[in-house]
Amino acid sequence: MSAPMEPIHRRGRIFTALSALVLGVLYASAFAPLHLWWAGLPALAAGLILTAHMRRPSSAFLAGFLFAFGAFAPGLSWTVRSMHEFGRIPLPLALLGLCALAAVCALFWGAAAAAAARLLSRPAPRLIGLAALTAFAEWLRGAGCVDFGWLTPALAALDTPFAGLAPLGGTHLINTALLASLAAIGAAAVSRSLLFLLLPVALLTAGLWGCVHDWADPGRKVQVRLVQADLPVVDGWTRPDTAGRINRAAEILHAPWPASEAPRVVLTPEGILSADLLRLPAQAQTALAGFLDAADAPVLFNGFRREGGRWFNTSFFAADGRLTVTDKRKLVPFGEFVPAGFHWFVEAMGIPLSDLTPGAENQANLVFSGVHAGVLICYENLDGEVLRSFWRDPAGGPGILFVTANLGWFSPFVIDQHLDMTRLLARAAARPAASVNMSGKSAFISPRGSMLAEPLPAGEMVRSKVVETATGAPTPFIRFGDLPALILMALLLAGALAACRRPFAKD
Repeated sequence: MSAPMEPIHRRGRIFTALSALVLGVLYASAFAPLHLWWAGLPALAAGLILTAHMRRPSSAFLAGFLFAFGAFAPGLSWTVRSMHEFGRIPLPLALLGLCALAAVCALFWGAAAAAAARLLSRPAPRLIGLAALTAFAEWLRGAGCVDFGWLTPALAALDTPFAGLAPLGGTHLINTALLASLAAIGAAAVSRSLLFLLLPVALLTAGLWGCVHDWADPGRKVQVRLVQADLPVVDGWTRPDTAGRINRAAEILHAPWPASEAPRVVLTPEGILSADLLRLPAQAQTALAGFLDAADAPVLFNGFRREGGRWFNTSFFAADGRLTVTDKRKLVPFGEFVPAGFHWFVEAMGIPLSDLTPGAENQANLVFSGVHAGVLICYENLDGEVLRSFWRDPAGGPGILFVTANLGWFSPFVIDQHLDMTRLLARAAARPAASVNMSGKSAFISPRGSMLAEPLPAGEMVRSKVVETATGAPTPFIRFGDLPALILMALLLAGALAACRRPFAKD
């Protein structure tokens, strides 16, 4: 009888694999630009239950991997434009590159699922353990190891009470609480025990408290101008018109300021300068002088600088006749540096990339009119480590965050995802943020991560707004980083392991 049963088992495995893949795609809808968390989070819960149902580590790995691949492939599809249009890689190879990136991210989820199947014998505790191990895998994929935490679960929960945990433990505490809560609901159904529901109730209560608690005090008001220049991308095959780019930005700056007694500051996006600031041609130097005059206020602008044979992606802040330098600390792999072992691939494909040098870990914050500001350059808002470094400045932590980015290399919906990351960091630090992007969605964000005004649409635009800075002690996340999240992961896994050893445990 075994022979006739084999096709049935095969069809069951195929159905399980397809279900995991489809659930992953549905989960991706919870992220920007769709923000359908009410559809994506139930899909995440179903994916956890499906994966925890697999008793064999190999089957669990496949289910977890396919679920995550189904989410990462559409969620990261904005990378195709960069590879195809600007890297000039043929479209089939660019799509293959997307699949490779999604597969690398999905490996972490697959490994977590395999570990849960191997370590935990009972279905209900396995769900809780799977949540803890998946949260740990996300920590490894982000700040812990690979440093690419894009589309981490916390970003799907920005509009839920779980976001209130950001000041307590940042992205990874939200990840852990969200995954554990969804797993506990599934465990309650599997075990028919309502005791599991105490976990999501406790975590949601903590999140709601974090939402209403005042994590900072009001500070001085400043008038911030966002200059969305909408300049074209300068890739490796383009001869840039540096003076022309600066002059175009200067023309936009001539818009009149609204009446206000608050001190002024101007933010321009990453990518204004396409050459070394210290070695600009005469025409570009003249254009830069006009640009600084047109700002009529301290101005942040971005470009490159060379020092000792090394190149830096740098934000320059001109205020009170001085120029302050902030070098980008967190560089984009395959965009600003070539990871070790991949130089042969870049050379074979003829991609014009060179390695930039990351900036020093601890750099001084900007200061203007007595206000301190921390600068995040594009990719640096991916996790909270650069954010936390702002409080190591002996002069004190920032009262406001400045985010400058140029995402014109990618498909437009990446801007929504990037803006969500800024919202999460603003909430984790309990500081307002002013985020300016080259091509769209420049925005003002409150210390609670909400929009202070509608983001600017795509195109060349200017907006000025009086923003109240924040003061007060650093949040628990700024003090302790991911430690609270790691402790919660360990407690959840330990509890799941202990439950598996209880002979009277219900499943």
